[in-house]
Amino acid sequence: MKKHSHLMTILILVFLALIAYAVFESLSAHQQAPNNKAQVSGKTATVFFHGYGSSRNAEKSMAQYLVDNGYSNRRMDVTVSEDGEVTMGRQITEKDKNPLILVQFNQNKNQDFDKTADWVKTIMTNLKKEGVDQVNLVGHSMGNMAIAYYLMKTAKADDQTLPVVKKQIDLAGTYNGLMVSEKESNSALYDNGQPMTASAYFNRLLPLRDYYQSHAIQVLNIYGNSQGSGQNDTTVYNNSSKSLKYFVQQPSTYQEKLITGADGQHSKLHENKEVDAAMLAFLTK
Repeated sequence: MKKHSHLMTILILVFLALIAYAVFESLSAHQQAPNNKAQVSGKTATVFFHGYGSSRNAEKSMAQYLVDNGYSNRRMDVTVSEDGEVTMGRQITEKDKNPLILVQFNQNKNQDFDKTADWVKTIMTNLKKEGVDQVNLVGHSMGNMAIAYYLMKTAKADDQTLPVVKKQIDLAGTYNGLMVSEKESNSALYDNGQPMTASAYFNRLLPLRDYYQSHAIQVLNIYGNSQGSGQNDTTVYNNSSKSLKYFVQQPSTYQEKLITGADGQHSKLHENKEVDAAMLAFLTK
């Protein structure tokens, strides 16, 4: 009887051990199963912002150049409706290499840049949730204000909820204003980029200096001169674009590129192969 009882005890222990092993294997498999968040962890996305009165069509040529030259294999549309609702075109997956995000503001003449900053923040929050840890930001004309006000608005934000801004490419920036609206926008500049006569437009951007001092962003400033001695691109004076230099402080870095001739015209900059090549070289260095 004792022998039978001893055998039953052994069998029960073996049975319990098998159950414990099965549970352990099940939990391990569950922990190792890749969810979408894990699959896309660590990605870098490049986000494009169009200018006043424009659309994502202005971004397509630049994005396609990056795809054609192997930098990325995926474009994705993001739309901000007139009431500010953000629609992500599709979900980012583990197969997406350096995804390119083409933003369209349906309120494409909105100059309430605090509002556009909120829209950009929503986009960035959504990208972070999809596993994008770093972003490069590309703006044309007024699109640079969407970027600038976003940077100022999130200077002290919780970095855990937003991607880190790695690089920034500005095309035809309007940092001391536009030719048609700010008479000071052609002001001469000091060596550090500060306008000798600053517009109210420029002064509202002064907190950018603090942002760049507390973050390490590589900035490429591209501007066009299609007017020769006129030193403008038909819409923005070169000095207005170049005044971005004043804001970019160490540890952030700054460099400029001038595009001359007919293809340096304001709207042609985002269709310009010289600009495309400079952008690709900057993103891959």
